[in-house]
Amino acid sequence: MTTSPAPSRWSWQRQLFTALGCALLGVLVHIATFLPVQLATVGLAIGVIGAAFLLGWAADAGEGVFHGGLVLAAVALVTVLPEVIIEVRFAFTRQVELVTANLTGATRLLLTGAIAMPLAVAYLAYARRQPDQPFQLAASRRLELAILLIASIFAIQIVARGHLTVADGIVLLALYVLYARRVQGTPDEEPAVVGVGAGLLSLPPGYRRPAIAALIGVSAAIVATIANPFADALLETGASLGLDPYHLIQSIVPLTTEAPEFVVVAVLVANRRPAQGLAVFLAAAVSQWTLGFGALSFAYLAGGGGTSIAVGGRELVELALTIAVTLFVATALTSRQPQRADAWLMLGAFVVAFTYPSPFVRAAVAFVLVVFAVNLLVARRHAIRPLLRTALGRGGARP
Repeated sequence: MTTSPAPSRWSWQRQLFTALGCALLGVLVHIATFLPVQLATVGLAIGVIGAAFLLGWAADAGEGVFHGGLVLAAVALVTVLPEVIIEVRFAFTRQVELVTANLTGATRLLLTGAIAMPLAVAYLAYARRQPDQPFQLAASRRLELAILLIASIFAIQIVARGHLTVADGIVLLALYVLYARRVQGTPDEEPAVVGVGAGLLSLPPGYRRPAIAALIGVSAAIVATIANPFADALLETGASLGLDPYHLIQSIVPLTTEAPEFVVVAVLVANRRPAQGLAVFLAAAVSQWTLGFGALSFAYLAGGGGTSIAVGGRELVELALTIAVTLFVATALTSRQPQRADAWLMLGAFVVAFTYPSPFVRAAVAFVLVVFAVNLLVARRHAIRPLLRTALGRGGARP
C-alpha cells in the first residue's frame, strides 16, 4: 500500500471528527421527525456526505491492513454502500421505476470524472504556470478497463430483453469476484492512501485494525440508518416542488455519495499523481457495475418480485446511456494515455445529457458515444487482447 505522508495528527483527526459530527447530525435529523421535510433533506444530506467520507477513509486504510480476497471484497463493498442501500431498498420494495436511478447516475459521474482527468491536469498546470505533463495509467489498470468493458458489453443484452434477471446478477457478481481475485496480482501500482486514510495507517500497529474496523462498523451503521430516509425526504421535497423523482435520485444522491472519491482524486492530482486519481475513479465504477447492479435482482427477488425485473422504456434509455459511457471510456483508455479530445467529447456529452434529461436526447447521446466507442474499438483492437489477458489470463499485467 502506497501512502503519502500523513497530515499532522490533529489535522487528520480534526477532519475525521468533523465528518463524524456531520454523520451524527444526519442521525439526529432522522430522529427529529418534527422537522420540515425540506430542512430534514438538507440535514440528512449532510449526514450522508459525512458518513460517505468516513466509509471512504476507512475503506482506503482497510486495504492497507486487511488481507485476503473476502476481506478486500467486503472493504470494496463498503465504498459503494450508500448507493447499494438506496437502490436495494427500491428493488426490495419493487419501485421498479427508480431501481436504476442512483447507480446509473453514480457510474456515469465517476466515469466522466475519469476520462476528464487530462483537463484537470492541464488546468492545474496552467494555474501553476508549469508545462502540461502527459501521464499514463499503470499496466495493472488494464484490469479495471477489462472488467468495465466486459460488464458493459454483457449489459447490452439486458437492454435488448428489457429485463434484469437473477442470472444477470450472478454474472455481474461473478465479475466482481474475478476482479477481487485478480486485483491482488497487480502489485506494480497499489492504491494510494492520502489524508485521513494515511493518518489512520500512521497509528501504532496494535491500534490500526481495531480503529479501522470500528470506523467501518460505525459509519456503515450510520449509512444504513439515514441513507433511505435521505432518499425518501429528497423524493418528498422534489414532489412538493414538482420535480422529476427519477432525475432527483439520479443526480442529487450521487453528488453526495461520490463526494469522497472526488476529494481524494483532487488531492492526488494536486500532488501530481493523476494516474492514481484516475485509478480511484475506475475502481469505484467497477464496484458500481458489478456489486451495485448485481445486487438489484436479488433484492427484487427477496421482496417477492420474482426472478426478473422488467425495465421500462425510460429506464432502458438510462441503462443504455450508462453502457455507452462505459464502452466509450473503456475503449478510450485502452492506450492507457488519456487524451484531451476524448475528455472534451465525454464532458460535452455529460453536460448535454444532464441539461436536457429527455429520453430522446439521452438516446441520441448514447448513440453518438457508441459510434465513437466502436470506432476506437476497431482502431485499438490490438490493445484489447492485453486487457482481456489481464482479467482472464494468468500472471500479472504486462507493460
